[in-house]
Amino acid sequence: MNGEAMILGLDVGGTQTDAVLLDEQGVLAETKTPTGEDLLETLRTAISEVTSAIDPGKIKRMVFSTTMATNAIVQDQLEPAGMIVSAGPGMNPEWFSVGPSFHVVGGCLDHQGFEVIEIDRETVEAAAEAVILKGISVVGIVGKFSVRNPAHELEIAELMKKRFSSIALGHHVSGNLNFPRRIATTYLNAALHRVHEDFLNALTRILAEQSLKAPQYLLKPDGGTIALASTVHSPAATAQSGPAASVMGALALDGCPGTALVLDVGGTTTDMSVVLGGVPLLEPRGIRIGPYQTLVRSLLTHSIGIGGDSEVRADDGPLCVGPHRQGPPIAFGGKVPTPTDAMITLGLLEAGDRKAAGTAMEKMGKSIGLSAKVMAQRVLETMARSIADSAEAFLSRINSRPVYTIHEVIQEEKIVPDSLVVIGGPAPQVAPFIGEALGLSHRVPEHFGVANAIGAAVARVTAEITVQADTERGSLVIPEAGIDQKIPFRYRPEDAMSLADEVLKKQALKIGADPDSLEISVIEKQVFNMIRGYSRTGQNIRIKLCITPGIIREWKKEQES
Repeated sequence: MNGEAMILGLDVGGTQTDAVLLDEQGVLAETKTPTGEDLLETLRTAISEVTSAIDPGKIKRMVFSTTMATNAIVQDQLEPAGMIVSAGPGMNPEWFSVGPSFHVVGGCLDHQGFEVIEIDRETVEAAAEAVILKGISVVGIVGKFSVRNPAHELEIAELMKKRFSSIALGHHVSGNLNFPRRIATTYLNAALHRVHEDFLNALTRILAEQSLKAPQYLLKPDGGTIALASTVHSPAATAQSGPAASVMGALALDGCPGTALVLDVGGTTTDMSVVLGGVPLLEPRGIRIGPYQTLVRSLLTHSIGIGGDSEVRADDGPLCVGPHRQGPPIAFGGKVPTPTDAMITLGLLEAGDRKAAGTAMEKMGKSIGLSAKVMAQRVLETMARSIADSAEAFLSRINSRPVYTIHEVIQEEKIVPDSLVVIGGPAPQVAPFIGEALGLSHRVPEHFGVANAIGAAVARVTAEITVQADTERGSLVIPEAGIDQKIPFRYRPEDAMSLADEVLKKQALKIGADPDSLEISVIEKQVFNMIRGYSRTGQNIRIKLCITPGIIREWKKEQES
């Protein structure tokens, strides 16, 4: 950030919406706004509180993290979407049926992208009519091997373009071949289109109201950012950005040396992740969002329903914290006791009605002969033990399979954290309890309460592409860039890598990446010889590259200075 250039970062959480304004000195302003039912009004309030005193023209970058897509999925508020799928021989696509109007049509390509059976236009027309009869106006189209050759998806889309308001295409999702995940992700892109479009339009209006015209980005689950306008056709790729913001915030504020377990303790949930030497772990195959197993690449995180405002119960069984939140703490007018009430009772937090909080703890402890303060201590110890148990189970799952970092490193040694980094609103109050439960030293970085908003603000713009080259067929496709071109028989893996590097950089610059921060990682590189009889008939080359998620160089320079 040069001179007076500023960055606006905003993270929408289930309990609070955090906003920060960064300048050349670091954090210039920060605010926390309760996330109300009217999310857009929440956004308007949060943004105005941190920007009202400055010249809007000084803001040079704005990054947002939103839970709208995730909430729509989890709360089953998706718009009805039709699905038209072509597959051919092999697994039955009906096994992966999703949505209220799922249709399999005739026509297929083989695994190399050669047409085996041409598209049956009659079945396509019939499928479209069936979708429309259900009053559905958005549709997803998926071909089993569309990443090798998108011709069939494009042909079906051409037939459908005047019948539906929005069409999601499977080959735009990812270069990975996984057919079931491609169906689910394409369905989400179709079913979330209107929700996301409404959010984008409203957010654009809010920014215009406040004369904020700087480049606008959304944080992705992989910890990178993407130009706001570029997300209109891929809303599923914006889900789960909250946990990613946690990781990036911890990296930005702490650096996470060694093997760090990162915990973001909020009002409703606790998000956890592991960072190895400043590099987050990655789930390259795609994350699960609600009931849907997707191809959305994400940082490897885990969320549990335990936070500062979680319900505390001690009826006839053992003391239990979470997973539900029944409104605010009793100290703030709520109806059920929470860990926040315990913190206030112990004097760890100066907020709300301390008398009401103490009365709640006293009432809970009376039946088992504990004073209010001892009961409050027990609540926080139980909360910490529950978080620690979940963290240990998370680490066990990581160690049960190969773990991939952003830099494509396969970690062969067992991952054992040597420190704990805690962020989120109640971080200073709960970190000692969790650290003791885990047997780890803990750190609470400065600006811990708005770490997610900072993480979003300073996250680097990222992109990824997949090159699929088949020298026997003489074709090369890059689905994410819409490239489908002829190649010679002697096309080499080195040629594919060079092209991949060139195309990725162009794609990244197109969506707003910093030309001086185009650090590239190889996610996958595979070369298979194709043999017929006893002779090699060609090679199948698959290369996947990404711009490595990380912190923008301006922030790194400021922290180093």
